[in-house]
Amino acid sequence: MFKNGISTGLTLWLFFIAAFVFLGYSVPLSIIIGAIGGLSGGRIVTWWHSHDAPPPERSPEEVEEEIPLKKTHRMGIVEAQQHRKIREKRTPRGQISAVQQLRTRLRRSLRRR
Repeated sequence: MFKNGISTGLTLWLFFIAAFVFLGYSVPLSIIIGAIGGLSGGRIVTWWHSHDAPPPERSPEEVEEEIPLKKTHRMGIVEAQQHRKIREKRTPRGQISAVQQLRTRLRRSLRRR
């Protein structure tokens, strides 16, 4: 897997060198820019072929049970920071997306009917 990324990176490096020299750039600049492009392309290919499993996603019902979305009174800054820390520990990226919030609100409204 790692060798695939190296070979692709070297191939891209040579391609970028030839392309920049053909476009009229100086050879040292073409080598540097080509190296950056080849390194980036090799990293992308290595990442693309990696088999890392994504973290398991939690269902909106689990998130809904743990994080109260509505409060009867306004939170102060300290309470808001505490809730944010709790949310960051429990969600994969530290935030609940707007789509998930909308989905949970729609489910709640459908349950009430």
